[in-house]
Formats: sequence, structure tokens, C-alpha cells
Amino acid sequence: MFNWLFRRDQQSSREDVKQALARIVAVAPQVRLANRYESRLVPAVARTIDHARELVAALPAPRDATPGAWASDPCLRAKFATPDDITHVIGESHDVRDWFDGHIAADHAFAVLGATLVERGVLVAALEGGVMRSDVARTAVSFDDKRMRFCSETDEALRRELVQRIVEQFALEAVARVAGQEARRDALQEYRALLSARMQMLGRRGAGMSSLIASTDLAGDATRLQRDFEENEAALAALGSLADSIETQIQTIIELLDQPSALISVTERTLCLNQMNLLMEERCDEPHADIAIHLAQLPTQPPQTRAVEIVRVARRDVPPAGAAFADAARFVL
Repeated sequence: MFNWLFRRDQQSSREDVKQALARIVAVAPQVRLANRYESRLVPAVARTIDHARELVAALPAPRDATPGAWASDPCLRAKFATPDDITHVIGESHDVRDWFDGHIAADHAFAVLGATLVERGVLVAALEGGVMRSDVARTAVSFDDKRMRFCSETDEALRRELVQRIVEQFALEAVARVAGQEARRDALQEYRALLSARMQMLGRRGAGMSSLIASTDLAGDATRLQRDFEENEAALAALGSLADSIETQIQTIIELLDQPSALISVTERTLCLNQMNLLMEERCDEPHADIAIHLAQLPTQPPQTRAVEIVRVARRDVPPAGAAFADAARFVL
């Protein structure tokens, strides 16, 4: 492990790998009980870190997410209906508020803005073939569930944090998969107990003189129960014993980290939108703007695709803490 760590041509630094290992252990503390867990995890962790760095580096430079920039920034206009919508999203972010509360002297913070891209078919009035029609099929674009998360003081620090969080997410996914296996083991054990009880009851039905008056095929029932019992035992054996759960957990983590591109990816897409957020043809006469978005396929349960970008938030744009409660009260009333 140390020979591997000290290789000069390795992209992942020792400190990054060390931090990633600490995060994995925090999520899945049982892996520390596995034999040689560090030396087994290091190569896979480094592979995921290198992949995560490429994904994070591909994100564009931070954008100023401020109400004052809304009118001049087509990307902000595409994602936020009004300048006040920007303030509202900032005010709803506990990460942004907590970060500014903990960094009194900071005027700006860098955060990740995530949103769900929604495309839906609509009928609009448009000029088609020189004739004005009211039923032209178009695609309307919107960005829902907007959230600002993961604040840092600089763009560079935020990108490093994102790399570590990607590794952490892989560990969470592995733990979820192992938990699913354990839940299946519990279900199979309960089913085995049920089958055993049914076999005992079937045996009692054939005891003494009861077999002379039984109306069902006891031999056929016994054969079916035995087959179900054997299939259940085979399924339990495939899951391994409870003593193997630690080894199963670390193996699952290694398998996921060995192929990070299979679970997480970022693709760039360019949207040609008019002022109504309708998708336009590449060549059109009406005013439009080309919006570049980055769609991240995230290894969550269930998997999600989010439009992500790094933004810079100003302290002056954070609304007072009571503003969110006032909005909530207005909706309740």
C-alpha cells in the first residue's frame, strides 16, 4: 500500500486518499474489521477520486447567483422565473445560511446549485409556414426542485469537497446494497420457518388413521414443500453467512469504486431557448439563447439526474431568517 501511495506519477494525492478512507469508514465503520481493509481499498478509492476529479473539473467557472445578474444572464433567466426566485432559493438553503453564520468575515460563498430538468409538451401559438396557428406543438423547459448545497470559501475548495462527497456517496450506495441483502436474508429465514411449520403440519396429517380420510394429495404437497425448502436454502447459501457480512460489505464497496463511471457521470447539453423557455430549432428568427447545462447522473436510491453548476452567493443576497417563516405563514393562512 505504501509503495503505491508514494508513486510520483499517481494523480490522487495521499491526503485525498486518506480523507476518502476516513469518510468511507465513517459511513461503514465495520469495514475496519476486514482483513487489510486499507490496502484493499486504496487502489479503488484512488480510481474513483481520479474519475471524480475529471467530472468536477469539467464543470464551468462559477456563476454569480444574484438577483442583480438575472436580467443579463440567460442561464439565470432559464432557471429562475424572477429575480426574487433567486433570493427565495438562497433563503431556503440551510447550507448557505449555516456557512455564512460560521464565517462572519466572508462576503461571498461558493455553492452547488442543483435542479431537476423538466421537459413537457405544450401547444402554443406560432407562425408556421407563413400562417399563424394556435396549436403548434413545442417543448417547454423548466428547472424544478432547485437547491443550493455544499458551501466553501473558494471555488477550488468546493471542487475538492465535491470529489470527497462523490467517494462518500459510493460508500453509502454500497451500504444500501448490503442492507438490501440483509433484508432479503431476513425474509428468506422467515420463509424457511414458515416452510418448516407447514412440513410439520403435513407430517401430522398423515399420522395414525388420518391418512385414510385426507382429501388432498399428501405426497404431492410434500414434494412441493421440499422443492420450495431446497430453493430457499439455496438462496440463503448464495447470500453467505452472517459472519461473511463484513467481507461482503468491503467487497461491495471495492466493486463500486472500481468502476465509478458506471454509477456517476456528467454530460453537457446545450438548450436553445426563447424568452418563454420553449425549445427552439437551431436556426430560428425569434430571439433565443443557447443555454449550456451539465446533467449529473447521481448514484442515489433511486438514481437521479440533476442539472448542476457552481455558483457564487453574496451575503447581501441572503434574506433575513424570518423571511422564510413569513412566506410559510402566508401559505398556511
